[in-house]
Amino acid sequence: MTIRPTRATSAGTVVVSAILLAGASVAAAPQAASAPKAGQETMLDLIFLGGYVMIPLGICSLLAVTFFLERIIALRENKIIPDGFTGKLRELTTAKPPNLEKAFEFCVESKAPIGNAIKVAVEKWRRGRAKEDVEKSLEDAASHEVSKMNRSLRIFRIIAAISPLLGLLGTVYGLIRAFQTVAADQKAIGKAASLAHGIYEAMVTTAAGLTIAIPTLVIYYYFQRKVDLLADEMETACDEFMDAYQEAHQ
Repeated sequence: MTIRPTRATSAGTVVVSAILLAGASVAAAPQAASAPKAGQETMLDLIFLGGYVMIPLGICSLLAVTFFLERIIALRENKIIPDGFTGKLRELTTAKPPNLEKAFEFCVESKAPIGNAIKVAVEKWRRGRAKEDVEKSLEDAASHEVSKMNRSLRIFRIIAAISPLLGLLGTVYGLIRAFQTVAADQKAIGKAASLAHGIYEAMVTTAAGLTIAIPTLVIYYYFQRKVDLLADEMETACDEFMDAYQEAHQ
C-alpha cells in the first residue's frame, strides 16, 4: 500500500528561539518611545522607528511561535500512532474468528489519525467487502489523514509569505516620509545625511519581516519532513493491517 503525502527536533528549537527573539523585540517596540541616545540608536529604538507596520509583524511572530508549539505537540509520533496500537489491533484482527467489533471500537477510542484510517477499512471488512475494496478504502482514508496534517502547516507558509511584504510596505512608507521631510525642509535640501537617516530608519521593517519569515519557512519544511516520516510509519501500520486481513482469509 502506498500513502501519498503532499509534499528533526534540535533544529526546530533553534528556529523557534529566533522567532521568539524577533517577536519579543517587535512587541517591545511601543515601550521604546524614549528619545534615542546621542550617537547610534539601540535595536529597540530602531524597531520603534519602524512605525505601525511593526504591529502586524509582531502578530505574525506571535502566531508563528504559537503554531510551532501546537504542531510540536500534535505531530508527536505517539499522537499519530499510539504506543501499542499495531500490536493490539493485530491481536484483535488475527483472533479466531477476528474480533472486528472490538477492533472498530479500539480504532475509534484511539482518536489518532492511524485509528481514523483503519476504522474505515475495518468497517468494510465487517460488511464482507472484497480485499480490493478494503485496501482501497484504507489507502484513501490514510491519504486523507496525511493531507489533513499537511494542511495544518499552511499557516507557516502564509506567515513566511506576508512578513517580507509587510516589511517592504513599511519601508516604502518610511521612504515616502523621508523624502517628504527633505523636500519640505529647505535647509535639508542637498544634504545626503538627512536623507540617509530617513532611509535607514525605513529599512527597519524590511529587516524585521525577513527576520520573521526566514525561520518560519525553515519551520515549515521541518514539519513537512516530519509529516513525510509519519506517513511512512502510517503506511507500515496499514500494511500490517492488510497482512492480518490476508491471514484471516486464508
